[in-house]
Amino acid sequence: MAKSEKIFQIGDRIECSDSIGTVKYIGNIEGYSSIWLGIDWDDPNRGKHNGNFNGKQYFEASFQSSGTFVRPEKVEFGQSIITSIIERYGKKHNDSMPLEIQQELFNFQQSINAPFLEMVGFEKVLDKQSDFYSLQVVDLRNQKISSPGESNQLEQLSPNIKELNLSLNLISSWKTVFQICAQLNQLSWLNVSENLLIIPEEIEDYNVPTVETLICTTMRLTWQDILKVTLAFPNIEELRVPMNNITNLDTSPEVLRNLKVLDIEDNEIGEWSEICKLSVLENLEQLLIGNVGLKRIDFVGDEPKVNTFSKLKKLVISNNLIDNWDSISELNRMKNLEELRFIKNPILESESLANSFEIIVARIGNLKVLNGTELKSYMRKEAEYDYMKIYGLEWLRVKNTKVRESFLKLHNRFLELINMYGEPVEGELVVKSQSITNTLIELKFEYNGQIVIKKLPKTILVQKLVMLAQKAFKLNYRPNLIHMRGEESNLQINLEEQREISFYSMQDGDRILISHE
Repeated sequence: MAKSEKIFQIGDRIECSDSIGTVKYIGNIEGYSSIWLGIDWDDPNRGKHNGNFNGKQYFEASFQSSGTFVRPEKVEFGQSIITSIIERYGKKHNDSMPLEIQQELFNFQQSINAPFLEMVGFEKVLDKQSDFYSLQVVDLRNQKISSPGESNQLEQLSPNIKELNLSLNLISSWKTVFQICAQLNQLSWLNVSENLLIIPEEIEDYNVPTVETLICTTMRLTWQDILKVTLAFPNIEELRVPMNNITNLDTSPEVLRNLKVLDIEDNEIGEWSEICKLSVLENLEQLLIGNVGLKRIDFVGDEPKVNTFSKLKKLVISNNLIDNWDSISELNRMKNLEELRFIKNPILESESLANSFEIIVARIGNLKVLNGTELKSYMRKEAEYDYMKIYGLEWLRVKNTKVRESFLKLHNRFLELINMYGEPVEGELVVKSQSITNTLIELKFEYNGQIVIKKLPKTILVQKLVMLAQKAFKLNYRPNLIHMRGEESNLQINLEEQREISFYSMQDGDRILISHE
């Protein structure tokens, strides 16, 4: 359909010069001839005004500079999902066939109710349709889609689609999304991000039971909008809604009963108490709350373990404003937390990367993965042992004083660590330094009774230690290195070549044993 033939209406989504907007006004402008469209652009700075032109308010734009007027012939009003699929996936075997002919032939097959009938001269098109029929993962991002096409047309063309990306198109309403989904009985994954969609009042009339993953990024949705929309998706297990207008998280236990993964990153939420409103989602296993303005984590009550987020296994709280280790200690009160991503928070600037890693591991007893690193048993032992050495002197000073409880509240697992490793002995402890004054540490390399002492930077990789050992002891094989604390410790740690030695919190006098195994 040519642009001039389009019967446009308020609410239509359009594209012009690679920018997308919504039609907010159709009509005349004082002092100008012909019909104009008042457009509210998605880009807040794309327009010239807020709908007020020469002192007259023609429409209300979303932002002060997102409104402008455009002639209808200058804009694209979009196309059907059928046309988009044929354009995107129909060129593989027959680039020379014009799109109009492809569509005509497809419509003819429908009209005679013989979509797979082999006819002379139609073989190439039928082969192409067979390709369409087998499509399972379909990416239609930024394809100017605005409609579902004719009734049941999509179901006949590509009924086996399981994953569908409709992000950044010209769809104006969730009704269109539901009409598309109704034709895809195997659809389980749906991305409608970067579309500004009107939510129909009769949302209860729609049901998309097959979709388990729904992605709605950058759609200006509130949490209440999201809860309303998901009424049409009763079996969602994974919901990703970052970069929206979510501030309040009031949630009923009657919604999202099957939800296991929730991503609400990059929303202005701010308070942990608001996040805790999501604990009514009883099956939630993964929660992503990066960059939400979170300053502190603090559960209500004093019990060692809380029922809040009782099934949560993975938590992402990176890029927030957390400036205290108490918040990390609070996470130890979660019953099943096993994986944590915690980077780019102010508190991490108070310690070296290696020390921060060990502090987090020591404070959260159930943790199995930190920032993508699987915590092997020796890594946990090393972290907990170092933690006790760092804070052991302070413990010995306060354990029989009035400030004992304050210490234990701050160092939530210290008594547990004492039960595991024994009471700290003053002679084995170190004074916690507030700044890094020494950049070199002295290590003893030991091999078959030979000892070589080297002063090395804390940032050197274990891989370089291996090469130093090969050269120092003239080895014709690549050895394994084992780290031991000082002269008296029996704790042996196998070193991984890709890590810096600072990861293992090595200190002056530590031993590096050379092993052939």
